Amino acid sequence: MASLDFRLEVLETMGESAEARGIHGGIRENGVLQAHLRAILRAIRTFRDPRAALNALTDALEQLRKNDGAVGWLTLAARVLNSGDDLPRSELLLVIGELHEIAPPDAPNRYLPEDTPGLRERNTAPLTLPELLDLLLTRIDDDRLGPLVAFLHKLCKDPAVDKHPLPALRRFLAAHSYQEPATAATAPERLIVQVRLDEKGPPHATDTPYRLHVSYYRQPLAGGPFRRIGSYDDELEFTRSELLRVGGARLVAWKELSLAFRTPDPVRIEFLLPRSILGYTADLWSTGATRRPLGEFHPVVVRQLERYCEPHLGLARWRQRWAKLQIQGADSNEVLERIEWPSLDPAKAKKLLNWVVNRENLACMGLTVPYEQLAPEVQYAVDTAMYYGGIPVLIWRRVAGDPDPLVAALRELEPTRLAELPDAVHQYRQDNAGPYPDPDQTVTLLWDDPDCVDPDQDYSFPGIVG
Repeated sequence: MASLDFRLEVLETMGESAEARGIHGGIRENGVLQAHLRAILRAIRTFRDPRAALNALTDALEQLRKNDGAVGWLTLAARVLNSGDDLPRSELLLVIGELHEIAPPDAPNRYLPEDTPGLRERNTAPLTLPELLDLLLTRIDDDRLGPLVAFLHKLCKDPAVDKHPLPALRRFLAAHSYQEPATAATAPERLIVQVRLDEKGPPHATDTPYRLHVSYYRQPLAGGPFRRIGSYDDELEFTRSELLRVGGARLVAWKELSLAFRTPDPVRIEFLLPRSILGYTADLWSTGATRRPLGEFHPVVVRQLERYCEPHLGLARWRQRWAKLQIQGADSNEVLERIEWPSLDPAKAKKLLNWVVNRENLACMGLTVPYEQLAPEVQYAVDTAMYYGGIPVLIWRRVAGDPDPLVAALRELEPTRLAELPDAVHQYRQDNAGPYPDPDQTVTLLWDDPDCVDPDQDYSFPGIVG
């Protein structure tokens, strides 16, 4: 920026951008560096959209000097300035200024917190310190500050950093140390296995091929964010009918997961299914030497893959309704009465979202018709209730009709809160086990835990469709 010619090139690039078109016209050329920089900053502050102008400056400098080491720091500073009130901007800008002035330690990525889902699975080795900080600040999570604090705590202990005073950084850590994530391993945990089926052809074809991707995680029994332990991407493709026959064998063929199943901790298996096969009987996969269905061994639930992968869905209502599942009931009658069964009349489909919104305590919605058999407009309305109404749990029998027999059977299992539904459904499947299960006694439970979403499934592995 010391060069007048470069400054003019930056201003011209900014002025030609859609975000700050014409901004350069009001800035007088000035060969005095500090005066010219003040004029540029004044123009950005007074522009009709200061954040857009700041982004235009960042983009121009990155375009003209993309290999300059300062670009990463500038991008990070702009990110913080544009973050709104979600982050302590003034404190972070001082920390960025201090870290920019020192030589970073080698391989700073080794200080990324291991208990933050997804971070370790990304290829962070080539990332610079500002790029790592930017990654931590742009994570899709309600806790945007905790992992950053944990990273900076570890970074400060590196001799290359610790030898510097860095007063702003040390004040920041002292002020926000309470937000550093606790070690998840100290709490009792469950094993969560996510089995994902990605369509590799038209969804309504008779023999649509699917790719199988499996990830497994650990989550505190009390709930909350999970952490990934391992992942496996099957190179073969299978049709829907083939998966019912060989899918279980493909799971146990992965030695790492097979050993993980030998745990004294509770296990939950989640099938991430495209909406076109959301009613797929994944719990009937047979596995192991006994050839018994997977749903007899463990709680097996389904999740809608489209909802899982959509980054734009808000978490607030989803989390609020999810919390309602934990409320204790006076008895099993009162607990199961919290499952509400809306009208599935196509003529009333457009009223379903309003029906849901007016029931702020609703967390589990029952369907008297299997999801895959719903009229298109009703299926669309049910999806809308999940996406925008925040409904986290659906339950349905695999044949249409009166749900009372299912509710009566679940009542006998005496759940004390709706959060116990996966275990209750698991027990129900064991009670009705047999070589030829009666369709009247089969059930699907959609169980969408907002804390058990791994956005890196779409980015880290070959063959996965984003």
